[in-house]
Amino acid sequence: MKQISTLVSVSALAATLSSSAFSAIIATAGQAVQIAPPPSAVYGALPGLPAYCWNEQSGITTTAMNVNIAGPGSYTGAAPWTGVVSGTFDSHIVHFDASSGVAAAFGDVWFSSAIRAVIYTNVLLDNTDATWGAPGTTYPTGDPFRSYGASLWQSVVQVSGNHLHFNLWVGGAAFPNRMGELRVFTDAVPAPGALALCGLAGLVSRRRRR
Repeated sequence: MKQISTLVSVSALAATLSSSAFSAIIATAGQAVQIAPPPSAVYGALPGLPAYCWNEQSGITTTAMNVNIAGPGSYTGAAPWTGVVSGTFDSHIVHFDASSGVAAAFGDVWFSSAIRAVIYTNVLLDNTDATWGAPGTTYPTGDPFRSYGASLWQSVVQVSGNHLHFNLWVGGAAFPNRMGELRVFTDAVPAPGALALCGLAGLVSRRRRR
C-alpha cells in the first residue's frame, strides 16, 4: 500500500509540474523591440521603426523542414541561402514593416536557448505560418512582397549561439507592401514536469529497494 501511495503522489505532482517551458526572447538591443504576439502582423499593422519581435510556438517537432539558415555564421549578399533541419524547436519572429517609409532596421535579439535555424523568404514564411505562428496573430500569408527572395542582398543576418543580429533593408514606402521578417527556431526547453519526473522516479526506485 505504501508503494501505491507513493506512486499516486508522484503522479499528482507530475500533473502539477507538467506545464510546458518556453525558449523565450530574453533581451533586445538596437532597433529591436519585444512585444506580446499582436492581433495582426499584416502590412501596415505594425509600421516601423522599430522592428518588433515576439515569441510564437513551443515544443514542435519537425522532420526535414526547409529553412534558409541552418547554422551559425554571417549571411548576406546574392547567395541563395538554403538548409534543412529536423528536431523539436520553439519559434519566434522578427518583423519589420517599412510602411512608414523607413527603409532599414538593425538590432540584436538574445534567446534563452541556442538558435538552430532562421527563415527569411516569403515562401518559407508562408509555409510555416500555420504551424509555427503565434495563435491569434494574423500573418501576411500570401503577400508576395512580405520578405526577401532567395537572396538577402544588402541585408545581413548573423547567428552565434543564442544571439541573432540583423540589419534588414526592405525599401520603404516607395515600394508598397515591403516587409522583412525572420522566423527564428531555437532549441526547445524541456517542460519542468519532465525533469521533476526523472528525480521522483529515482526516489521511488530507491524506496522500493529499501
